[in-house]
Amino acid sequence: MTAVAFSQPDAGWASPPLSGLAAAIATNVVTTVKQAGANAPRSLQRTIGPSEIGTPCVRRLAYKLCDWPEVNNDSDPWASIIGTAVHSWMEETFAAENRRLGQERYVIERRLQIRGNIYGHADLFDRATGTNMDWKCVGLDRLQKYRKDGPGEQYRIQAHLYGLGQENAGEAVNDVAVVFLPRGGRIDGLHVWTERYDRSVALAALDRLDNVMTALTHLDPPENPQAWAMFPASDAFCTYCPWFAPGSTDASRGCPGAGG
Repeated sequence: MTAVAFSQPDAGWASPPLSGLAAAIATNVVTTVKQAGANAPRSLQRTIGPSEIGTPCVRRLAYKLCDWPEVNNDSDPWASIIGTAVHSWMEETFAAENRRLGQERYVIERRLQIRGNIYGHADLFDRATGTNMDWKCVGLDRLQKYRKDGPGEQYRIQAHLYGLGQENAGEAVNDVAVVFLPRGGRIDGLHVWTERYDRSVALAALDRLDNVMTALTHLDPPENPQAWAMFPASDAFCTYCPWFAPGSTDASRGCPGAGG
């Protein structure tokens, strides 16, 4: 095989800075990973899913429903890539556990219809306990926060929406769970949040979604850009929002963040 000659730019963004062949390798790896991450199936999703319906930010939800052009597209995909790899490993692991048990105790990566054209993929449903589980790979700081404060409304609503989807699929749903898996440290350092399944939580989230869709129809921000300001922005990990534009004074060109 013919050797590939890399250009050798300085990788000043690295810590410590790299140069020469090390900089070329680092630049090539980062560029390749970001391109692959941007074209991964989850990154290309355009319809609303259970993971987004519960966002506390009404403006972010409205942007998503309108498929509004994204402005914050220089995010790092590495955490998502790790999460995808872990999901694949867990899928194989619990499939092997089903084979060991000789029964389909675990329903794995099932595509669920939540309502109409709203679908989602549930990570794991345990028929022995009637529990839907959702894997979340998180850093240690976030893990401590979730252990202390709970999963937050977005993850909580997502869990109950999956519960509704499993119920629609004919399962007897008793509980929902979010399993926080540490990206660093040991697996026994995980945290598990559970709650009794409550259909009303899922239905209330869908009602809120319908209200935002109704407001979009009446206000028509694509034709009346000033109307974007009427959709309140609230803290929802703004830095990672595809429509985050710090300092923006025109919400049609990007959101300045919570309260803006």
